[in-house]
Amino acid sequence: MSDSRVRRHVTFLLVGGFGFALYLAISNALHYAFDVRESVSAVIGSILPIWPVYELQRRYTFRGRESGSHSFPGYVVLQGFNAALVGSLSSVGARTALPGYAVFVVAGVAGVLVSYVVQSRLIFRKAR
Repeated sequence: MSDSRVRRHVTFLLVGGFGFALYLAISNALHYAFDVRESVSAVIGSILPIWPVYELQRRYTFRGRESGSHSFPGYVVLQGFNAALVGSLSSVGARTALPGYAVFVVAGVAGVLVSYVVQSRLIFRKAR
């Protein structure tokens, strides 16, 4: 594996980890501090970090030099899909015996995996 590919994977994981930490903090704060349902808090926790994480992925992970006008719409669609995915997983998880924090972790990890595949293969492929 080339050095640039390793750098991209590590940077994606760091930025994705930051996005996941934002998601986890926001969704847990909403759920546990303000008694918002799991599915609603997961969706909100997925949507709020979109802009900062997009900028970090575009500039640092994929080293995009172009304006965001070409890649941002696709990124927003991806995040909308991820919000639906995470919300659905959280809703299903809430009906199981799993503790709330485990549901948040499983839903968040699923969102990160989908994001990596779509971003690296579709959204930012020109920047690679």
